[in-house]
Amino acid sequence: MKKLFLTLLLLVLCSCNKPDPNPELRDPIYRDLETKQKEASAALEAEKKTLEEAEKTLAGVVPQTGQIKFARKRLFESKARIEKLEQLKRYYTLRLESRKFEAQDDYLTAFDKGQGKEWPPAEDFADYQVQEAARTKSRNWNVKKRIEEEKGPPPAAAGPPKGGH
Repeated sequence: MKKLFLTLLLLVLCSCNKPDPNPELRDPIYRDLETKQKEASAALEAEKKTLEEAEKTLAGVVPQTGQIKFARKRLFESKARIEKLEQLKRYYTLRLESRKFEAQDDYLTAFDKGQGKEWPPAEDFADYQVQEAARTKSRNWNVKKRIEEEKGPPPAAAGPPKGGH
């Protein structure tokens, strides 16, 4: 019994260190992309339901009342949103696959250098967040807004002028 216990203890203490088979699950960038892909899928399904409702509305419109124009517009806009959401979902799917292979490669490199426990570096996720903020930033170049931003807040109202004329 003692020999068995000592043998098991020795095996536990001398066991080899193996790399993680799925390091992408520890990667915050991979998890964020996975979340965004799920959100895009959910939005796509919701928009498909909206398209069905728009098609039913178009089928039930009374001719020559002017409603058909608005029903067609809603149908066209819904189809355009579906196309855009399908593209976004496909983008996130491809980006997710790419990130999976990238994360595995980076992890194995860090593991070989003995830094497997500290992987992934925090600065990678910070860089990713900056890139995502720039990618999703509003591209509205309204001149009035830029002028207001440059001026800053309006000055505080001053009292009556001093000096007597």
